[in-house]
Amino acid sequence: MARTGCRVVDATITFEDYPLRSPLILTGGTIEDATEARCTVTVEGEDGRIATGHGTVFLSAIWAWPGSLLSVLQRVDAMQQMCIEIADRMPVWCFELRHPLEHGIDVHERVEGLAIPVGKRLFITERIPTLAALVCMSPFDQALHDAYGRLHGISSYEALGREYLPGDLSPWLGELGEGRHLDEIIYRRDRHELDAWLVVGVNDALRSSEAEDPGDGLPCSVEGWIERCGYRCFKLKVKGADPRGEAEWIAGVHAEIRAIRDELGLSGAIRYEIDPNEGCEGPWVVTELLDAIEEIDAEAYEALEYLEQPTERELAANRWDMAPIARRRPVLADEGLMGLDDLELAVSLGWTGPALKTCKGHSLTLLEIAWCELTGRPYTLQDLTNPNIGAVHAAGLAAHCDTMNGVELNVMQFVPASSRAEAERFPGIFHVRDGVHRLDGLGDIGLGY
Repeated sequence: MARTGCRVVDATITFEDYPLRSPLILTGGTIEDATEARCTVTVEGEDGRIATGHGTVFLSAIWAWPGSLLSVLQRVDAMQQMCIEIADRMPVWCFELRHPLEHGIDVHERVEGLAIPVGKRLFITERIPTLAALVCMSPFDQALHDAYGRLHGISSYEALGREYLPGDLSPWLGELGEGRHLDEIIYRRDRHELDAWLVVGVNDALRSSEAEDPGDGLPCSVEGWIERCGYRCFKLKVKGADPRGEAEWIAGVHAEIRAIRDELGLSGAIRYEIDPNEGCEGPWVVTELLDAIEEIDAEAYEALEYLEQPTERELAANRWDMAPIARRRPVLADEGLMGLDDLELAVSLGWTGPALKTCKGHSLTLLEIAWCELTGRPYTLQDLTNPNIGAVHAAGLAAHCDTMNGVELNVMQFVPASSRAEAERFPGIFHVRDGVHRLDGLGDIGLGY
């Protein structure tokens, strides 16, 4: 029993609904509303001292629970009930004095077991997917690490050092983790600026003259966002069903962005990624898409940095060889990763590495980063439209590691109403300038918010 361990003595959860400023279109459906789950976790140290941490996430049922016969409302209701069950069980699951990383991975392994009892209680006939369960668990894991840092009056990242987590990483990483520690990998914050990414979908207006202004003072076109924020990195959302047509759209977007930046006198190379959200039927469709982009616009092809989960998430069921794609551009797994075993499987199938998301759990993300660093694999930190302190959390995590993309944070693009207080406290994070998030206001206690 570690002298620096903690136990959970209380956990609470509340919910709030927000409309999206503009629809976010995924292959699995269109997101028009978001339900925020915001939790607190109170921990007790060995000496009896108490501290409370906070965490939040949007319960994105269309992303985490696609292809369902249940309505979106039914799925969100089930995820809310899952959150309530986790809050009730946290003091029991986390009763022993342990490090929050140990608690977090233990809870990660337990939550899938709640799928059946929660489903029976709600009289639903579908099993809640593992990914949806992890989304429900993630704010509690975040709050647990935040509380532990507050308990000791230090950054939660400093609390990953050997003074607080004395064992090596072998319990989770096996032989790879023998003699290795997180404080070698998750370093003290020394990234003060992170590249920012603007999400661009097929229905989004590129020019302000083409856009309908909602009248809220925020940009309503790609041109407006670039003029306001100086974006040079772009996440292009496609459906993966029409390689040639989507390649033409991608090339057209790239050309228009280049023209907009030239008109504004902005220098610097344009970077973009492609995210079909599993829409490509198989790797051959991805190859067709890359071939078509290269043929249509060689400059656009050169600007492509990576692809995010182009094919279906069930990696073990399909076992497609992604190596030919990875030899051309990094291809990163997202929805297909729910644990370290999935990451190892993905790499064995030719995927380059992971597109990490804090909505699957802070503890798992830390171990995935360690795995990538120890195996030399690149990784990014993507977004599930993290609201308020969730966005601050993601920015802080990216600042403590070596993501290849900076960080994707799009809450001010889609749900600014959820984050107005934090936007005032952390203007450098929420108000992009010169194409970057600035982390000057990030705190040094807990997770920084």
